[in-house]
Amino acid sequence: MAALLLACQTFGPRSLRYGRGTYNTAIQQTNSEQLLLNLVRLRYRDAPLFLEVTSISSSLSLELGAAVGGNVGTVGRSVAPGTAVTYIERPTITYAPLQGSRFGTQFLSPIQLSDILLLYHAGWAIDRIFRVFVQKLGPLQNAPRASGPTPSHAPEYEAFFTATELMRSLWVDGLVDLNYLPSVAGDALTLTFTRRPDAEGRVARLCALFGLAEPRYTITLTESPRPGEGAVLLVPRSLLGGMYYVSHGVEVPAEDYAVGRVPVTRDAKGAVFDWARLTGTLMRVRHGTQEPKNAYVSVYYRGLWFWIADNDLDSKSTFSFIAQVLELQSGEIKGAAPLLTLPIAAE
Repeated sequence: MAALLLACQTFGPRSLRYGRGTYNTAIQQTNSEQLLLNLVRLRYRDAPLFLEVTSISSSLSLELGAAVGGNVGTVGRSVAPGTAVTYIERPTITYAPLQGSRFGTQFLSPIQLSDILLLYHAGWAIDRIFRVFVQKLGPLQNAPRASGPTPSHAPEYEAFFTATELMRSLWVDGLVDLNYLPSVAGDALTLTFTRRPDAEGRVARLCALFGLAEPRYTITLTESPRPGEGAVLLVPRSLLGGMYYVSHGVEVPAEDYAVGRVPVTRDAKGAVFDWARLTGTLMRVRHGTQEPKNAYVSVYYRGLWFWIADNDLDSKSTFSFIAQVLELQSGEIKGAAPLLTLPIAAE
């Protein structure tokens, strides 16, 4: 009885300390693997699928047993009673596939300008936000057809990248701020630049790229198809569009190109376009036949291992960035069906 009383006093706290951490780690790791798997699927034009863990419940129990032990020999005999305490956990995990209108709302709707501001104030670099989730700024194209399955013709992106590099340099120097501007005509963002001699040239060049008649230290970025004076049209991507965009950083074997498993993109001269020119500083997913040893996250798909290297900080940052937007867009699951519930029996 004393053993049972002692076990009951320590059982709950110990199970919480062990169980919460292990479940947290398992969910985080499997979420990362699922996201990487879907990026690889998009590269191969396979349909993505997300299963969300909607609930985890676990029943914990103690079983007390009695035992008698001893020894019998020529020297003497001894018999001693004993007790055995067994810890049993029976978790139940519930999954819900993302589909129907909920999939459309979360993955196909353009990202909100207010969400772009949240990401900016969360500390994400301004150029990373715009490169992944903005496909047009005024006359500047950021490979808009890369927001879907890999196009057959090389995208237009050079001038857009020049603009985002200028924005990043101003951001690094603390000379630019991004704000949200709600209005009846349509929500907008404002880029505000600090008036300093070392900013003048960059601001003037940026305004010229945006097609503005003269340099301005406050620029309105709007979704309105007819932006007014001093305003620039901003066309955001959806979450799925951003995932398609970075999925072009998934490297695939040459034989998959040869047999047509992966589409080939060519430039105006007919040469194969290298997507690393767009995604080289955003995302690189390597592949190989052997399971990687030093991977940040890895998955096995189509007979190959795909992974992000643990020392590839740019790719890890973009991957975490996409994961945060995925959480930001997820919202609350209401009436999701069908549900898949797995009771796990402990032996």
